[in-house]
Amino acid sequence: MKEVYNHNLHFGATANQFQNSKILRKNSTVAEDLMWNELRNRKLGGFKIRRQHPIEEFIADFYCNEAKLIIEIDV
Repeated sequence: MKEVYNHNLHFGATANQFQNSKILRKNSTVAEDLMWNELRNRKLGGFKIRRQHPIEEFIADFYCNEAKLIIEIDV
């Protein structure tokens, strides 16, 4: 049985996914860094944006719980 973090912001993400999301935050691409500078600190309409956010078996590049919005950056 896998260990699951049941906080509703994370929708069943495992502890391993949290570790992976930390690694991804530390090794972000140039495009992700540029986007993060525009989204952080509630710069986008006052919405709280999270980066490298685990949701089930996925890790979203950017996630806004209030708007139920996921943003993926592919270069």
